[in-house]
Formats: sequence, structure tokens, C-alpha cells
Amino acid sequence: MSNTNFKRIEITIDNIPGDKSISHRAIILGSLAENSSAYSNFLFSEDCLNTFNIFRELRSDPTTITKNDANKTVFIKGLGLNGLSQAKKILDVGNSGTGIRLITGILASQLFDTEITGDSSIQKRPMKRIVDPLTQMGCSIKGQSLEGKNDIYPPLKITGISDGPTAIEYKMPVASAQVKSAILFASLFSRETTTIIEKKPSRNHTEIMLKAFGADITLNGNIITCSGKNPLVAPTQSTGENTLTIPSDFSSAAFFIVLALIRPNTKITLKNIGLNPTRATLIDVLKDMGAKINVIENEGNNIEPFGDIIVETSALKNITVDEKVIPFIIDEIPILAVAALFSEGTLKITNAEELRVKESDRIETTVAMIRAMGGEISEQPDGFELIGNNGCNKEFEVDSHGDHRIAMSAYIASKAGNELQPTINNSDCINTSFPTFLELLCQFS
Repeated sequence: MSNTNFKRIEITIDNIPGDKSISHRAIILGSLAENSSAYSNFLFSEDCLNTFNIFRELRSDPTTITKNDANKTVFIKGLGLNGLSQAKKILDVGNSGTGIRLITGILASQLFDTEITGDSSIQKRPMKRIVDPLTQMGCSIKGQSLEGKNDIYPPLKITGISDGPTAIEYKMPVASAQVKSAILFASLFSRETTTIIEKKPSRNHTEIMLKAFGADITLNGNIITCSGKNPLVAPTQSTGENTLTIPSDFSSAAFFIVLALIRPNTKITLKNIGLNPTRATLIDVLKDMGAKINVIENEGNNIEPFGDIIVETSALKNITVDEKVIPFIIDEIPILAVAALFSEGTLKITNAEELRVKESDRIETTVAMIRAMGGEISEQPDGFELIGNNGCNKEFEVDSHGDHRIAMSAYIASKAGNELQPTINNSDCINTSFPTFLELLCQFS
């Protein structure tokens, strides 16, 4: 692709929204803590605001959790592990798989009954993966069935238990931070110690935050133990201030990282991006493909590591992605496919069956997206093979199927494809994770 059609762009982006995973957990753990806390750079997206609203519903006084829209800050009065109250209505996570799985681990451990659901997409997301271990812990959860499917689906009706969950030893059948987190949150309400054994590591935001809140949690390789022996106490910054800063979301930054790599004459600096090693592994994958990426870590973080990421246009060559890193890049695979379309050689993704049960069947929708752009890609049961052809040079139409990462990936491809005018159907789903995405994308025109 000729560089002459692309004007030089060299910009700094310092307003990538806060990390979605940490924002969810801040509301959850802040509510269960013994003290009050505040979180700046909270992600004011539909998913995280649904979690915020759920924990308002679970309080006898909803004014004890508030938000400042202008400053993107939330303020939480901790209620302690036994302070939640029965909601007066069905709880609704919207489109958030993280929300429903993590929150169910807490609700299943309460004295009171609850019902939790979500939108039409959530009602097709499999929940047996959390219901099975939580049932082993003595929790009572009933869901729905779908014709031809051997699983459990929302809405979930949860019956309160009087004595708290029973400790278990659970060997994870899949690498899933959501499943692991549901079990860990339930274990907070048990006086005995629950042990989780991972076949493969998965993202570890929950473990990091539980440790920061003083939970009785130990990490030993692929073995995690946790119990409710310790009360939770929200940490403060090293300066003594009680407002904790949430790093900017790496998964959101990933779209602009890839855009800078595949759009000619481009250099960007992304400020204050979360650099949790189990979350930012895409950087290593892209570097293996020849990406020019420089990371400068910052000091003074109070939740997780963060830093600045400097990226510039690069000649990329596709690779076979190591199966071991798939759990760490599971949310970034659609945008990685876009990078691969603009690269040379063949990108091979395997051992990624988990993509089938995301907001969409992300193997199927990623394959459909790349084909719509004129790319050559073959679908496999656990991934795909994509032959790069150095770009997207045709107008295309993509249906996101309600999947925010598919919609944003399609927009990035169009922006790198010499300002194509794509038709991207059902793109409102972008608001679930990145409400300012299209506004930031305009800087590349």
C-alpha cells in the first residue's frame, strides 16, 4: 500500500478510558470492604455502570455509593462482607459477561434470594462453568435451558444459604479469569480455605486486588488458595490519599496500537495504560511480528502497573501464536486478526475455543469480518488461519452481532484502509466498553 495517500500523524492519546476489569472489581471489593474508598479514572461504560447500579440495589441506602461523571470518579462506603441487602428487583448486568459471572459468586453466598439476568446476548452465554463449582460449594443456582444445548443460561435464580459456602478444591477445566473470580469471591464468605488449581494461567486482576484488600489469599504457581478469614480493607495510595487511580484499559488501547502499526506515516503515544503482564501480552505477540513498540513504565501506581506505550508504523509478518498466551490475549484476537490482514504471511490461532462463548462466537464473527474485507481466512474449531494481503482496500459491510470488539476492529481496518467508508451494523455495542472510541478515532482523519 502506498504511503502517499496518508498524511503524517504523530499524536499523544492521554484519555483512553479506565480499565474495565479493574473498574468492575473496584465496585465489588469496595462494597465488601470495611472502610470507604474512591476510584478515579473509573470506566463510565454501560458494562461497568450496570455493576455500579447493581451494588446500589444491594444496599439499604443507595446513596452510600455515588459517582462524579465529570471527574470519572466513584465513591463507595464499604459495607463489610455481611453488609449487602436483598435487592427489590431483578438485577441486570446488560451485556456484561464479567459482571454476571463475578457478581453471581457473591450473590450465591448471601443469606437472601436474588435473580440476575442481562440482555439477549447474556441470556445465551453459558453459565454451567460457574454454576458447577458454586454448587459444589453448597450454593443454590437455577438457570434456563436452550434447545439443543447442554448448559445453563440466565436469568439465574439464586437461593440464599445460611451457613456460607463450603470450601472446595477445584481444578479449572478451562483457563477463565471469570470462572476463577466467581469461585474466589464465593470463598470470601467461607471460614475454610478454597483451593483453585489452574491448568493454564489466566488474567489475575482478582488475585491482585484481593491481595491489596488484605484478603487471606496465597498464590503458589498455578495454585491459588483463599478464604474469608480476613476482613477486606480498601488500600490507600502511598501518599496516604484515599482515592485510587485505575489505569487506562489495555484492551481499549490495543485498537489504537494496531492502528498505529498498520496505518502508514503514523506514530502515537498512549499514556498511562495498564501493563499487567497477564493483560498486555499482545505487545509481545506484536513485537514477535516485527512491531515497533516501546514501553515506558511509570512509578507511583497504587493498583496495578501502568505506563506509556509508543507505537509507530511497522512492516509486520504473521506468526503462529503460542497456545500458552491465548488466555492472555483472548479479548484482543479480533483486532490481532485486523493486524494480520495488513501483514505478510499466515497468522495461526489455535486453542482459542473460549472465543466461541464471548459476546458473539468470536471465531465465527472474526472470520466473517475478515472475509467481508476481502481477506483470506479459514475457520477452525479452536481458531483460524489468516493469510495477510497487506491491507483492506474495498468498501465492506460487517455485522458486529452485538460484539463491541468486532465493531471496533472493523472501524480500525477501515481507518487504516485509506479512509474507507464501511457499513458496520449494530455498532452501538461499543458503548459497553469504550464510549469515546469513535471520538478518539476521528484524530486519525
